[in-house]
Amino acid sequence: METKDVVEELRGIFVNRLRFDPARAAAIEPETPLPKGVDGGVGLDSLDFIELSIAIEERFGIVMDESQDLAPHFASLQTLSRFVVARVAGT
Repeated sequence: METKDVVEELRGIFVNRLRFDPARAAAIEPETPLPKGVDGGVGLDSLDFIELSIAIEERFGIVMDESQDLAPHFASLQTLSRFVVARVAGT
């Protein structure tokens, strides 16, 4: 699975699980910050990240290890998609 494919799947999760308008989800650039409180960011809060994690686990069949600091992986679509690709590949 390639990073660009994962980015598109993540945009679908934003629409279907986080209830984003499809046009808004499509406009999110890979490097746009995801967390709330970051200028120019998407504005996801802690509940959004929990829902996003669950949706990623279900869609990609991976487990998010809560004992790890996952915040750096959830910084942007780009970092998140790279994390997912690596986890799917088993690295």
